[in-house]
Amino acid sequence: MKHFQLFGLLGCFVILVGCETTQTAGQGNQERKRLAAIEQEQAEATHIDESTANLWNAELDRMNRSSNPAVNPVRP
Repeated sequence: MKHFQLFGLLGCFVILVGCETTQTAGQGNQERKRLAAIEQEQAEATHIDESTANLWNAELDRMNRSSNPAVNPVRP
């Protein structure tokens, strides 16, 4: 009887270990929404950075043109 219980316990253990997996089922809906929100924020941040750089460059160009007498000679 003890051998039968031992083999039964060993069989249950083998079945449980065989069903164990480390793989996940994949991305859920909440995870997809979170990743989409992060990508959107990054795209908006890139757009803001680009527009700020454009404004900065335009201001530098304006300052260089108005202060450089070779480019913009002083008229009497």
